[in-house]
Amino acid sequence: MVDSKKRLRKKFSAKLNALSTEQRAKINRDLHAQLFQQTEWKQASTIGVTISLEHEWDTWTIIEQAWQEHKRVVVPKCNPTDKSMTFYQIETKDDLAIQFYNLMEPIETRTIRVNKQAIDLLIVPGVVFDDRHYRIGHGGGYYDRFLADFSANTVSLVWQGQMISKIKNEPFDQPVKQLLVSQQSDD
Repeated sequence: MVDSKKRLRKKFSAKLNALSTEQRAKINRDLHAQLFQQTEWKQASTIGVTISLEHEWDTWTIIEQAWQEHKRVVVPKCNPTDKSMTFYQIETKDDLAIQFYNLMEPIETRTIRVNKQAIDLLIVPGVVFDDRHYRIGHGGGYYDRFLADFSANTVSLVWQGQMISKIKNEPFDQPVKQLLVSQQSDD
């Protein structure tokens, strides 16, 4: 099963990397517009979100919108020892540095740790998604561990080209509560 997840991750990562700058911009605009219209977004005061990598959907627009709306933005720091995540509040890009796995993560000495129960809306990244809201991420299991006892709203931003009907899931896999899907075509 892990092998099939690896294959799917590789196949869909290639598909995402093949999108043109223009296609990616259209999909990002569509996903952001959908997100900002959601009741869950409007009601949330604390937003949990990763700092996107180049092949992922842009999260800087989300972070800046949250700041404009006076929402608290918290981003994860990975702990490779136990594959856990801890979220820290950021108020500026200067609160971040390239760290684990070349990810932009909060600088602990500059930021405040935030308890997971304080997060109202968590935006969960992924590479492949299915109709039951299960996902394949980058393979570390960090989000599945975090989501195991996380009860607030979770949402993933997804392009239709990332969807399949069913991912074979394992007992520890955690679905997200909501998928916002962009129907933008890849042609």
